[in-house]
Amino acid sequence: MARGRPKGSRNKPKVIPANANASPPAPANHNQLTDEQQQALFEQHKKKYEHLLALKKKADADLKNGCKLARSELGADAIDAIKDAIELETEEGEARFKARMERQVRVARWLGLAVGTQAELFGADRTPGDDRAFGEGKRAGMAGQERRPPYDAATSQFRKWLEGYDAGQEVNRSLLQDSLKPLSPKTAPDEADPFDDALEGAEVAGSA
Repeated sequence: MARGRPKGSRNKPKVIPANANASPPAPANHNQLTDEQQQALFEQHKKKYEHLLALKKKADADLKNGCKLARSELGADAIDAIKDAIELETEEGEARFKARMERQVRVARWLGLAVGTQAELFGADRTPGDDRAFGEGKRAGMAGQERRPPYDAATSQFRKWLEGYDAGQEVNRSLLQDSLKPLSPKTAPDEADPFDDALEGAEVAGSA
């Protein structure tokens, strides 16, 4: 009679899977592809690259034209001002902006320029809450953002923000109206063109 394995023995038989001797799947790479498959992938990536490159060129051209328009309407430093405003929209950007301003003021003071102190540059904001809310709303209206105040509806800041938003929208409407106006006034119907008589005389002479 065969003796069984002692209970609790650590020499348990190992379970060997059926595919234990099979080679593990190799990661896919271009070396496993045929020459034709590599060529097909190349053509696909080439097409995608050309498409993205065209988008980039168009975006670069649009940005360049947008900068030209901004400078023509707002002055030579328009883009610098826009970059400053974008930088101030984040806490990190605000910190960089303040550090840059403080450095410039310090250097200007060293060179004898009459400038304010750091405390005067970035003092505490003492703007009344209603006025600040109005200004925020006006900027949002000018930028065409959503008409949604960041204040509780029961507060005066909520109402002031809406008033500011509407004021900003009104400025936008005035800009649109000005852009639709003709560059030069149209000639009134009763105003005779000085060349009309000459043209009429030429027609009569030609018919004769």
